[in-house]
Amino acid sequence: MFYEAIFEPSKEIDYNEEARKLAGKRVAVCDGGILNDGPMRGKNCFYVPSSTVGFIPITDLKDLKPISQVRWQEIRNTLEV
Repeated sequence: MFYEAIFEPSKEIDYNEEARKLAGKRVAVCDGGILNDGPMRGKNCFYVPSSTVGFIPITDLKDLKPISQVRWQEIRNTLEV
């Protein structure tokens, strides 16, 4: 499925520069599932395709909602990733 949300990074995770540039913006994300390894083990996470942002826990995504593929692509086209 395709989702959109506003990325509001918490201070718990040390996000990279690309992720920091997306802070406060509406992002197009895909469901990454519940992670089994690493610092986000057991958390439901999403990711921004074709980026170096990495996994984003659902708690750092505000107003998360499913959207159409067309809308998802429109959001992706507006982001600099």
